Amino acid sequence: MRSNDLDIYTMNTIFQIEKLGCAYHPGRPVLNIPRLHIPQGQLVFVVGRSGVGKSTFIETLGLMNRTIEPSEATVVHFNHGSDQGVDLKNHWKLKNEELSAFRRKHFSFIFQNTNLMPNFSSGENMMVSLLLKGHDHASAREEVLKMMDRLELPQRVFDAPVSAISGGQRQRLAFVRAVTADFSVLFGDEPTGNLDPVTAHNLMNTLRSILHEHKRTGIVVSHDLSMALSFADMIVPLRRVVAPDGADVGEAHDDTALFRNEDRWTNAGGKLLDNPVNDLEQLLL
Repeated sequence: MRSNDLDIYTMNTIFQIEKLGCAYHPGRPVLNIPRLHIPQGQLVFVVGRSGVGKSTFIETLGLMNRTIEPSEATVVHFNHGSDQGVDLKNHWKLKNEELSAFRRKHFSFIFQNTNLMPNFSSGENMMVSLLLKGHDHASAREEVLKMMDRLELPQRVFDAPVSAISGGQRQRLAFVRAVTADFSVLFGDEPTGNLDPVTAHNLMNTLRSILHEHKRTGIVVSHDLSMALSFADMIVPLRRVVAPDGADVGEAHDDTALFRNEDRWTNAGGKLLDNPVNDLEQLLL
């Protein structure tokens, strides 16, 4: 939610990004974020065409890929509730065990590829995040069953092997695992890409409700502009630009972000948009 006169730089932010440049190989950048503020407690969609760096964006913020090296000038301030927060760039130097512990404490993830463990039952897959956080089996099961009901996932699925359930049920199972975990930020990489439109809308509506209820943040990357306009509180266009060396680089900036104002959309300056679909398409050209 955003009023027309709210300055983007005064929002309560969970990520403050300055001069983020990412490259898988030295001298070959794939992503450039000059300045971007991610608001706390909202659902943010990062949209763009294939190959523009959407997955790189959440892999960087989610500390999932050590081969992506932010530049020395980079600041990625993560406000996780402490007085000072942390600069995530420094966390690339942590040992694997420390980095994994930090991710488990603060982040949750949903991918188009569900990454389920075939040797676990469906219920065990859904409970694993809670069990790793110290919940006992009974309380973890209760939380999972409640979320299954909310998503109209039959409870008989709980005891079924992963191999015995449908692809759509597996996607919802991975969703349950992610949203029942304790997290500050949930990252989604095309999380509804394999679902039919009705189920996809149900999942995204549930995710948005959960985030707002618990004042948590969701960052979802997608190419689906309709989904973004239906459910996002903020949309960040990740567009392809030409770097000085002639390479294509994905770029996002506060100035090109869109914000929901009740049932309307505004640009970063607060101007109401008559045709946000067209505005987004133009930004992504």
